[in-house]
Amino acid sequence: MAKSSSAQNASATLPVPKKEVYYTESDRIIWEEDLDPFVPQRIFDAHIHLWRRDHIPADSPHQASRFPADMKLTEKWNKVMFPGRKFDYLVLGMPTPGVDVKKHNEFLARELKGRPNSRMNRLVTPQCKVEDIRADVLKYGFMGLKPYRIFSVTGDINQCRIHEFFPHEQLELANEMGLWVTMHWSRWHGPADKWNLKDIKEYTTKRYPRIKWILAHCARSFTYWAIREGVEQLRDLPNIWYDNSAVSDVMAHYYLFKREDHRRILYGSDNLIANAFHGRYVPMGRFWYQMGTPAYAYKKYIHTDSRPVLAIYDELLAIKHAAELAGLTRKQVEDVFYNNAARVFGLGKR
Repeated sequence: MAKSSSAQNASATLPVPKKEVYYTESDRIIWEEDLDPFVPQRIFDAHIHLWRRDHIPADSPHQASRFPADMKLTEKWNKVMFPGRKFDYLVLGMPTPGVDVKKHNEFLARELKGRPNSRMNRLVTPQCKVEDIRADVLKYGFMGLKPYRIFSVTGDINQCRIHEFFPHEQLELANEMGLWVTMHWSRWHGPADKWNLKDIKEYTTKRYPRIKWILAHCARSFTYWAIREGVEQLRDLPNIWYDNSAVSDVMAHYYLFKREDHRRILYGSDNLIANAFHGRYVPMGRFWYQMGTPAYAYKKYIHTDSRPVLAIYDELLAIKHAAELAGLTRKQVEDVFYNNAARVFGLGKR
């Protein structure tokens, strides 16, 4: 696979994460005063990743990009971050350059063994053979697939179209088997991009009508402009759902709640790998970026005794405020956090 200059530059500046997340008094206050009354007791998290460092070469620069997280660690921290809540999950393959796809997918299958109400999407790259994907779906029970833009055969990870990192032969298999696909769109404008909209319309209405799509991160709308531009077309298409993971922009959530059928929206966290840091996904106009807490924020001259909270809490605050603005009922909030997933994934009752 050709490597773009942007990918090479990113490799040289990857942040080194802490061994694990940490929890502060400011986090506790936000949970108890703002989030505990809002977050339902039952949660289906439709966007998490698990990871082990031995899934990529030991000398890979991406070794520093994330700490290992298995189900044991995920559940340990969910008990801290979401006290008293019951969780089930959709675990997505973790796209990383140089990943051993076979080893990683077998790891996911082991981690979810004995969890009948959790689901998993197999990591796929353009190099994956269709017969291997089919065999894994049948052997391990993968519900769907997880392609990603960094595997684009063009080498351009930012402006590639869907079929350039998720080839048609794999799309055909997903259609034949009626699989789910969690899609993090490429292209600068995400759901507002004319090619993304053209492709998803063709795929859902004509070419691959049996694929069920989850458009990750509010259809990759970390700023509300993108979803505002795209949702009017997306809401008329069949077999589309959204997860709302990692988005900190209140207006992006609000516009999705207001313009879409709330029954097509699934709660997602992107924990622990990408949303359990102290900071947030910051929108700046049509630009957005994952920003950790700068060191000066902890100095005494900052004029508040509170400090930045976990990014997942900022996401939850945005969902809460958007739900209030959109006038969602308590039942509708519970739908987003659990009932929608229970219905479409066929979850059994505990």
